[in-house]
Amino acid sequence: MNAVEVTRSGRSDQYSIVMTQGDDTIRCMVTVAVGNDHDNRSDEEMQRAALSKAKALARALDAAIEDA
Repeated sequence: MNAVEVTRSGRSDQYSIVMTQGDDTIRCMVTVAVGNDHDNRSDEEMQRAALSKAKALARALDAAIEDA
């Protein structure tokens, strides 16, 4: 992917991920599940977790397209 944009929805556990390569764009919302009410992960750690989930979704989409 050429460009990746990660935006947190307020102070929630939801992130908007936009990945772009050339004219192709994948947009998705991911939720980073919190372990408990007092999640001690930093914003950076939460953002990395969201991006990791989005990349896994992109790989699954790519695999599904190739299998079709």
